[in-house]
Amino acid sequence: MLPFSYALRNLWRHRARTIATLLGVGFVTLLVTTMASFAASLDGVSSSSTEEDRVYLLGTSSEMDLVRSVVARGNAEAAAAAVPGVLTVDGERAVSVELHLATRTDDRIGLLRGVRPGAYLVHPQLTVIEGTEPRGSFEIMVGRLAATRMGLPEDHFRVGRTIQLENRDWKIVGRFAAPGTVLEAEMWTRLDDLMVATKREDVSCVVARLASPESLAEVRLFAARRLDLEIAVVTEPELMATLAEGLRHVTALARWMALLVLAAGAFACANTMFAAVLARTKELATLRALGYSPFAVSVSLLLEAALVAFLGASIGIFIALAVGDIPLRFPMGAFTIELDAPRRALGLGAALFAGILGGVVPAVRAVRLPLVDALGGKA
Repeated sequence: MLPFSYALRNLWRHRARTIATLLGVGFVTLLVTTMASFAASLDGVSSSSTEEDRVYLLGTSSEMDLVRSVVARGNAEAAAAAVPGVLTVDGERAVSVELHLATRTDDRIGLLRGVRPGAYLVHPQLTVIEGTEPRGSFEIMVGRLAATRMGLPEDHFRVGRTIQLENRDWKIVGRFAAPGTVLEAEMWTRLDDLMVATKREDVSCVVARLASPESLAEVRLFAARRLDLEIAVVTEPELMATLAEGLRHVTALARWMALLVLAAGAFACANTMFAAVLARTKELATLRALGYSPFAVSVSLLLEAALVAFLGASIGIFIALAVGDIPLRFPMGAFTIELDAPRRALGLGAALFAGILGGVVPAVRAVRLPLVDALGGKA
């Protein structure tokens, strides 16, 4: 076998071509990592928000849309007080009457949620990370990705600042996080304040956390019997499945783009190796004449391709580490593209695969060329 140093030395014989290929492979690695992370994060945000024991009582004509759902305030209060099977924490029922609203500031759209104190029992994944929850009049608490959702700088949502929503000033008193859920793109305030600001007399839904998933049958029976309340029962998995269905085409497109980028990387490596083989036809033939087998020459060329791919992929991985997580908004909220270790490993593996795949055909061609023709310099 040819020594490893031979393959390593050949990388720098044509520095400009090698550097261009390294940058190209690095770009391919970064794109594959980003596209794979995008698809995984988008899938994750629609699944990690799901809890089997959380149910939504929506208006019968809502079509599983929290913003479009309308329930009379009195009906919602009655349902919240009477719905069976609800979890009780320290004597308080984990049920929340809520108003969901898409609010607009100029051409920016944000998501407002008016809640009762029981909402913090219904959504235990929410954690206040700065300040407090809304307690006084027209106070608001913003999610970690609320600024991303509205396309505004983070400084606009600093605790202590005042923002204008629904033609009224709101004081930001806290910030919260709910990793991996759609809640992080929202802004929370007290239900009564939001109803006053929007002049609404109805709410969007009642959200309840059940003592056990087996209580769902009781809740469905309750809604079926209380026709006067005009409510329909939707579980959180059903609600999020609707969101996931709308996003499935986007995630599929992201994965196809990753495959196309991978193919482009393979062609880039193949182009580089073809150029290397053509420039070293006599040299490779001489190695064969000295006794090195076609297999040994092929392995050396594949090793060169793998080295180019590995070094280029390392550049892409370092760029991904420097960039970090990327916040991104979508119609139902916002999420973070996490360029985590598994996705970076996927990008590295994809680059190595593209490099080796791109080196196979040039390596085979180099050793299948008749030795006499190769020594004569015929390509």
